Amino acid sequence: MELESERLCYRSPTMTDTEDLREIGRQKTVIRWLHLPLPVDRADVQERILAYQPDHVHPLPLFFVIVEKRSQRVIGWIDLHHQSSFHTMELGYALHPHWQHRGHMREALEWMLTYGFVTLDLHRINAWCAAENTASIALLERLHFRAQGCLPKRQRLGDGCFHAMALYSLMREEWRKPYDKTACSQI
Repeated sequence: MELESERLCYRSPTMTDTEDLREIGRQKTVIRWLHLPLPVDRADVQERILAYQPDHVHPLPLFFVIVEKRSQRVIGWIDLHHQSSFHTMELGYALHPHWQHRGHMREALEWMLTYGFVTLDLHRINAWCAAENTASIALLERLHFRAQGCLPKRQRLGDGCFHAMALYSLMREEWRKPYDKTACSQI
């Protein structure tokens, strides 16, 4: 399954993505904000790629690599996980530092929100974010996510320390509001 936005393509990972994913997993500025250790060993990355493939339980993909169209490079990933109910999931994302601050992640998140709310028929999408990750918080807020609260020392992150984690949430009706004001409200 391959989908796209203006500058990016989104697809399930394949074995040919191994080296790009290993490179992203070695970036200290990326792993600093993640709670899962990223595999950098070739076999571990390939095992994770196999685990992310759609199957009979999840026939639609929930984990996508982000491919920059012009270079055809995998520059990051985006996923929906931890289905807490039939209509609520959590959002996760990471982008190689070389591609940050260029609007790529905003473009990817806008695409994933449409995928989640329209294709998967979600009612709510949540995102946990380290309270000091101001860039990620600003991005979520620009996309109309609302802060739900902050839990001190909730999660051990890539630096090995426990960090306060802020919960952000976006309901389908809040996501639709910007579109309802335009002629393009038939999303």
